[in-house]
Amino acid sequence: MQRIQRQLRPARAAAAALLLLSALAAGCREEPAAVVESARSALKSGDDEAFLALCEPSAADLLRRGELVQKRSGRVFKVLRDGKPTTTLLPKGDVGEVVESGQRAVVELRKGDRKELVPLRLVRGQWRIDLLEMDSFLQAMQPRDD
Repeated sequence: MQRIQRQLRPARAAAAALLLLSALAAGCREEPAAVVESARSALKSGDDEAFLALCEPSAADLLRRGELVQKRSGRVFKVLRDGKPTTTLLPKGDVGEVVESGQRAVVELRKGDRKELVPLRLVRGQWRIDLLEMDSFLQAMQPRDD
């Protein structure tokens, strides 16, 4: 019996260490509203990599590969063609309601009577902006009849 207990000690210690590490990682996570504010600051200062680091990885990868995308129309793929995120990717306005639900969060941005939603997902324990789920991003990608 003592032999079995001695064999279980390393497994218990490893489980306790894993639990402690995940608790620490969750405690270091920025709030969703802070992620949106940091992303807007990065865009404003032209720090593309800081902005992309705050985006959901598949959206960030799409933007990083932008220079490889063939030009199809003047405006539709401008962000992709230039490979450079601009301030138009995130809505303007003040942070309103923030709703967290498991692996997802939504930050409401209000400007006057208008409100826009910025969705985020937990990626490896950190909140990341999910551009591909954001209405304003998808609208910016729509072709226009100019």
